[in-house]
Amino acid sequence: MQTITVQIRIFPDNPTLLREHGNAYIEATNRLTMQAERAGTFPHLTSKDIEAKLPSAVRNQIIRDARSIHKKTNKQGKRPILKRRAYYVNNQNYSFDGNVVAFPVMMDGKVQRLRVASRLTEREYNILSSGKLGLMKVVEKSGKWYVQISVEKQFGQTTGDATMGIDLGLKVPAVVVTSTGKT
Repeated sequence: MQTITVQIRIFPDNPTLLREHGNAYIEATNRLTMQAERAGTFPHLTSKDIEAKLPSAVRNQIIRDARSIHKKTNKQGKRPILKRRAYYVNNQNYSFDGNVVAFPVMMDGKVQRLRVASRLTEREYNILSSGKLGLMKVVEKSGKWYVQISVEKQFGQTTGDATMGIDLGLKVPAVVVTSTGKT
């Protein structure tokens, strides 16, 4: 099994909602790791214990992320502080259908599935439908919104024994040589 990350461009109607959710996610995760660092151990928590205006499935993901960061802190000796705005949703709480990606968000005090238009190519759709879906990450890059979905997929073994060497130039490949000696 190999893990592939598929990046899909989305076009949200309300990007401020996604920014707020991303900020709330990062703040809650940093707050939990700071509390765990002060206490010395990671406390037993449920989604009710997290004070964030986020769906409970996302709060559970915050607990998992904070626990992972706390373990990393114990090994490395210093606590990393998350800064990049992101919003994670586990594989049971999002779906995609054609050119629409749906995931839970908190709107008007209630959890609702936000349906967002997306640009999904046929290749990406085939990868998503043929593999095991993992964590989805909603990110903003240069004012454009994307969802990044990790997919575990089984690939067949290659049967060829030919090798190729490529000498990379500055802008284009400089030399390409195959195992038969052709350039």
